[in-house]
Amino acid sequence: MGNHKEESGMQDFVKELIDQNQLEGSALGIAKQFLGKGEESLSKDQRRVFQRDVIDQFVTKECTLCGSDIPWEEMIFAYSNGGLCGSCYYVSNKDD
Repeated sequence: MGNHKEESGMQDFVKELIDQNQLEGSALGIAKQFLGKGEESLSKDQRRVFQRDVIDQFVTKECTLCGSDIPWEEMIFAYSNGGLCGSCYYVSNKDD
């Protein structure tokens, strides 16, 4: 995987998905295993499901407006606001 900060951010993101009841079925079980035992503990099939049902469904790699990278610590926010980074979200909603 990446460095420790990135790995920790990803774990926090997956935990937040679980806490918000975003995952169910096998994706939920695999996410819990990922948190408890690490990515290395996942089988090839589990990694495929984790990628498809967690990463591909919930991760927003870049802002849909400005294209900047979204850090893990903003990922759950970006998912919930339609894919915007914090700056673009603030600018697009400051008149509200």
